[in-house]
Amino acid sequence: MSSRQLSPILVAALIACSGSATTPTPTPTATVASVVVTPTSLTLVPGQGGTLTATPKDAAGATVSGKTVTWSGDAGSVATVSASGVVTAVGAGSANISATVDNKSGTVAVTVTEGGYIGTAGGTITAMSGAVTLVIPSGAIGSSTVFGVEAASGTPANSRLLGGTTFTITPSTAFSQDATLRLRYGSGPGAGVVVPQLRIARLVGTTWTELAVVGVDQTARLVNGAVTAGGTYGVFLPPPSLRGYAQQRSFKIGAAVDPTRWATDAQYAAILGAEFNSVVAENVMKWDVLHPQQASYNFAPGDQFIDLAVAQGMEARGHVLLWHSQLPTWLTAGSWTRTTLLAVLKSHIETVVARYRGKITSWDVANEVLADDGSGVRPTIWTTTIGPDAIDSAFAWARRTDPDAKLYLNDYAIEGPGAKTDALMALVTRLQTAGIPIDGVGFQAHLTMTPPSRAQFDGVLALIAAKNLDSRYTELDVRVPDASPASALDQQATIYGTVISACLAQARCRGVTTWGITDKLSWIPSVFAGFGRALPFDLNYAPKPAYTTLLALLGAGLSP
Repeated sequence: MSSRQLSPILVAALIACSGSATTPTPTPTATVASVVVTPTSLTLVPGQGGTLTATPKDAAGATVSGKTVTWSGDAGSVATVSASGVVTAVGAGSANISATVDNKSGTVAVTVTEGGYIGTAGGTITAMSGAVTLVIPSGAIGSSTVFGVEAASGTPANSRLLGGTTFTITPSTAFSQDATLRLRYGSGPGAGVVVPQLRIARLVGTTWTELAVVGVDQTARLVNGAVTAGGTYGVFLPPPSLRGYAQQRSFKIGAAVDPTRWATDAQYAAILGAEFNSVVAENVMKWDVLHPQQASYNFAPGDQFIDLAVAQGMEARGHVLLWHSQLPTWLTAGSWTRTTLLAVLKSHIETVVARYRGKITSWDVANEVLADDGSGVRPTIWTTTIGPDAIDSAFAWARRTDPDAKLYLNDYAIEGPGAKTDALMALVTRLQTAGIPIDGVGFQAHLTMTPPSRAQFDGVLALIAAKNLDSRYTELDVRVPDASPASALDQQATIYGTVISACLAQARCRGVTTWGITDKLSWIPSVFAGFGRALPFDLNYAPKPAYTTLLALLGAGLSP
């Protein structure tokens, strides 16, 4: 065999070992020409999620696989998007969500409407720029629900409905537990509006149904209500009230109160909040409660009284700094000299007035210091041990401790002319001549069915005004014999009307305070047996003719 010839077998072996066989050419990757995002639009409510899908396409419209998608959004305050294309709505508005592949992008508009997505664990919806908040408790709905919120239009007119406060919450799903709805009421509901008594009403068919007053956040201007379903809601002005009319007149309509009852009796608290803009503590600021031991004070009840008044936006009056009754045993049983008793009085007044400085607008500084027979100053532990100038000192120390509080001399049976009223005027004249700071006279006005006449009320009020002093009816009640016929309540109403009319007609008369609100809690029956119907609300808290008369006279010529 010639050396130039190779066997077929050897040739095959050499080829296999040389590795010179042809490598297959790889298929070229398609170029991404566009990115299609589905769905083409997405509408959500805050808290709700949605999933987007991005599909890369080549120039022929065929899907290009094996590509990485990058998701991004231009408004995280509206909606966010995850790396896998899951969108979560954050707040109302519009956002663009983009899917990018090889520098090619597809974009979808996401719209987030007002409302919220709530699951069975409950949650909070805040909508309409914070004008609507709905708090749904856990377990109140049976399945996760998309709630929408929008401004309501075309609702039935009502004179008590505040404009711009009506909103519709869809769907009208019923809640198995009460939810809390808060509606913003705007900046100016009006001078006569009792803001703490604003309420929420629900539109049922063509009728507005008011919900019970739950509370008002006056700082955030939100009205709270307990609601049982979605629907259309709005903010309503409270119904006409003594308080609303009094506020329009810059007048004080008040009541003596028990703070413990106020804090625990819902019916009592509701009447107080709705009808009165001024309160005075019936007992908790008297010596025996406030200063039970010489070296210690019991401020808790008085503080509670102040806190309740502040929460309801009410004026708080102080009662009383110098009085011969309801004194603690350590004081009445003590052995005092003029000097030591003056020191006790000074310490008490300075301590109490300082604690409530800026919170108490006026004080009954000296109470019932006149003798019933008109002979002058009543002999008491104060005026006998110290002398009549105990009264002078009480006013001076109160003024020094709180220069802004109005200081009153308060007494009974001085509403009409008589010897005691003459003694009152003599005492006022003496105090003023001596330079003692006195701002007003309080008429207790614990009246019977035969009170002074309107002309007599007017005359005494004029005497006080002529002394450049204010006046107030501070403890008004009108006792009616239990055995009297029902018509006696109309007579009682007339007397209440005479008092408030006289006060309204005198520019220096600043207000009327009833000593309590309901016959159920009146002091009268315990002192005057057989007289259990002295106040404007009866034993069951229902308004009596006296209330109706007060309301009509306060509201005469005013808007509701």
